[in-house]
Amino acid sequence: MENKKIIAVIDLGTSDLKCAVFSFDSDGLSKLLGCSKKKTKGIHNSIIVNTNDAINSVRSCLVEVEKKLKITLNKINVLIDPTEIITTRLTKFKKINGSKIEKTDLDFLLKEAKKQVELNNSRLSNIHIFNYRYLVDNKPFKDLPLNIYVDQFSQENVFISVPKNILKNISQVFNSCDIEIDKFISCSYALGICCFNQDQIEYGCGIVDIGYEKTSLAIFKDSSLVHATSFPIGSNHITKDISRGCYLSKIESELIKKNISIIDDLDEESGKNGFLSEKYFLETKFRKISTKFVRDIISARLDEILNKIFKEINFLQTESIKHNLTIVGEGSKLNGLKKIINIKLLNNIFVANPDNFKPLENIDKELLACYGAVKILTEGFVSEAIAIPNKSKKDENGFFTRVFNIFN
Repeated sequence: MENKKIIAVIDLGTSDLKCAVFSFDSDGLSKLLGCSKKKTKGIHNSIIVNTNDAINSVRSCLVEVEKKLKITLNKINVLIDPTEIITTRLTKFKKINGSKIEKTDLDFLLKEAKKQVELNNSRLSNIHIFNYRYLVDNKPFKDLPLNIYVDQFSQENVFISVPKNILKNISQVFNSCDIEIDKFISCSYALGICCFNQDQIEYGCGIVDIGYEKTSLAIFKDSSLVHATSFPIGSNHITKDISRGCYLSKIESELIKKNISIIDDLDEESGKNGFLSEKYFLETKFRKISTKFVRDIISARLDEILNKIFKEINFLQTESIKHNLTIVGEGSKLNGLKKIINIKLLNNIFVANPDNFKPLENIDKELLACYGAVKILTEGFVSEAIAIPNKSKKDENGFFTRVFNIFN
């Protein structure tokens, strides 16, 4: 198999490493060839915490998929969502004085914005840049306002940045595995691209990934990613809370977390008189533990996660996002999650589950982010300001939609 016709993606999860290899044809259509999954060691929330363990973990994951497909990978795209990820929105203006807006004007404003972001914090590196909003003589434009006579033009850009040292440490690990990193991609951004269609991204939507030990959020609006953030609280914290509060093992606490409903009237797993059933006591001696007490433990941590999520959404003052919210990850499997969100927020919020999406029926749900990353790499994203080529017979120079080839 020719390596030129494949794209490899690896998701640096805290619990699991997931590597997927895709083929793509001349029309840019992709197909999953094979994947591998290994327990993560030396990596926590996309940060290298032990170099040797991380190298062994990554190498093991890569070797497995290479053996399956009988190929040698030379380049790979890395999905990350560190809790240190930062979103910056910046608007730059330019006086045109009655002339036409040209591509050079757009390039100039984008370069100036990029320069200012880098000057404000030289420790950061931009992994994504988006063209979010255009104002032409104080009037909003949805599309690129090229060849239009104006007096003043402004362009708002969204920068998704990560500390350089985090990227350097990850690069060091992959270099030690004799493989080059082609591109870093935000995992939550890729999840959104996989789960949402263009109409949803235009109207406003958000994806929440409640992972093992972190929760990530990506918000889309007006055909752009407008906000991405991540904080170090995940579904495993709920398991730990149950374990500590009830003096149960991690295995028992995990089983309880997955089965006990947060909502009383949905709960069919309780024992008689409102106590945990004996079936949950796999490693410790049976004793009476109130299911209400367990629910309170789960709800307390869940409240913390939801409050952080909706604080970020409310800050953007975009109501449409609340009505088009998708929750993925282990935390999305909590029994009664959708109902509790609507009760707590007293709002008609739509919470979707990718398991019910028809376009995703034949996709391994654990590889959603990998599928999204390949879609970004092969099709491009309508507002991303870093050019991503999609070379084909139709266009040997590459495919660009509202993107500028100024950072290559």
